[in-house]
Amino acid sequence: MQGEGVLIGKRQIFIRFSRCNINCKYCDTQNSKDGEIGKEYSYEQLNDIIMDLMTPDFDSLEITGGEPLLSADYIHDFLEKYPYKAMLETNATLPDELEKVLDVIDIVSMDIKLPEHFNTNDEWNQVYDNELKSIQLMEKVHQNYYIKIVVSPTTPLKIIKKIRSDLEKVASSNVEIIIQPVSPMELWDKKEVLFNISEIIGKSFPVSVIPQIHKYLDVE
Repeated sequence: MQGEGVLIGKRQIFIRFSRCNINCKYCDTQNSKDGEIGKEYSYEQLNDIIMDLMTPDFDSLEITGGEPLLSADYIHDFLEKYPYKAMLETNATLPDELEKVLDVIDIVSMDIKLPEHFNTNDEWNQVYDNELKSIQLMEKVHQNYYIKIVVSPTTPLKIIKKIRSDLEKVASSNVEIIIQPVSPMELWDKKEVLFNISEIIGKSFPVSVIPQIHKYLDVE
């Protein structure tokens, strides 16, 4: 079941790819960064597994990682052969690879990382620039997408204001922004920070504050 973003509560079948191209401090799937973890499947084998997991309330596939765009060619060819409704969850730092799959993806859930997620500002700037390029690409082809920003109690409001200002230049005004507070919620002694962040984003975009509901349900 999807526990994040605009499809929260929808029954999805997760396809998780190993390997990631960045090393941000906030990651709730650390094991998936390891390229040695996991198994290789033919398109037919993967489809057989999906069919075994299929339920009447199925909504879509969740293509995630790690960073799934490191396997963009495989994703494209699989969904071209088996055209399931699919959501891509990505850090959006590989715009050239993203372009390869947009014709087979129904909705993109993309992150915007924050400086606090990295060791240096240079590292963040490179990631952030590529995320903005991915937004420009999706806008150009009218791709359905939304943006997720993971925030902490110490996230500076000036960074949120900068991101809003930058998004105003590249994103449509109707793009949904999901503010996701880090878990557990016990970390948030002052929850007014979340309201402040929501108000900043809400000046320009539709915004929702949604924690990771699957952790409350104790499901993976």
